Amino acid sequence: MKYVRIIFVPCILSFLCFCLAASAFAKQNFPAHTIPSFQYETQYYREYYPKLSISFFNVGQGDCTLIVLPNGKTILIDGGPHEAGELVVRKLEEKKIGGIDLVISTHPDIDHIGGLITVLQQVPVRMVLDSGKRYNSYTYLEYIRTIRKRHIPFIFAKEGQYLPIDPNVVIQVLNNGKAKEQNNESSIVLKLRYKHADFLLMGDADTATEEMIIKRYDTHADVLKVGHHGSYTSTSKAFLHAVNPQFAVISYDKHNPYGHPHQVVRKRLKKHGIRVFSTAKHGDVEFVTDGKNLEIEGELLFPLLK
Repeated sequence: MKYVRIIFVPCILSFLCFCLAASAFAKQNFPAHTIPSFQYETQYYREYYPKLSISFFNVGQGDCTLIVLPNGKTILIDGGPHEAGELVVRKLEEKKIGGIDLVISTHPDIDHIGGLITVLQQVPVRMVLDSGKRYNSYTYLEYIRTIRKRHIPFIFAKEGQYLPIDPNVVIQVLNNGKAKEQNNESSIVLKLRYKHADFLLMGDADTATEEMIIKRYDTHADVLKVGHHGSYTSTSKAFLHAVNPQFAVISYDKHNPYGHPHQVVRKRLKKHGIRVFSTAKHGDVEFVTDGKNLEIEGELLFPLLK
């Protein structure tokens, strides 16, 4: 019995120290440039997955994109509608994602932030980057309430800013919601570059936003996430000419009431010779790149020339 007590007491002390340390860590707030990643996941990806992957989740009529950077840090862009929240959590679990380093809310429409509420409630999140567009809806208020309740650091995106999450990947904000009247024109637009691989993620940005960003920024991309689910309000001829993508992804539900993607956009993409993937037809669409080649759906290996 004496030996049992000697072993038992140090175990209790060790456990109490661990709990105190964990509690102190949970109370920390981390600025954007020092977002700590989930170490066991980071180590795994550094050793076995030195690539960048972008997964466009099938969440019905909505948007949700997961980015796993070469250093293992994770970005979740939007979460689809309310009913997709649990589905997104399961998809993250299937990919062994233990937490999200940065959640990006492109704009406050329900089909983009609805599912984020469940994610924020159930998945550890280091920080939320918001468009800055405020909206008077129950979903938006619940989204803000959840962030505050979970004590998640919350910042507004600034046009032109870079997100220094991985030193090998350039991530720039090309549009935000400051001083914008409509939700769609407030969408965060992101340009990602990893070596020779370029991705342009348009949220629900409209043609006026497209016109603005092609004047101010280099918008060339190998992969274009088509704006506003393929609506005629986005993806102009001039914009496609400037971006000149090889591949495009459209996220929508097959039976949506809006007729997305609209025929004029589909014809425009076809005329430009762009290969289109849709979540309605293909389910989750994943691109993986080492910066020199682009792997699509685990099959096609496409060499990147720029």
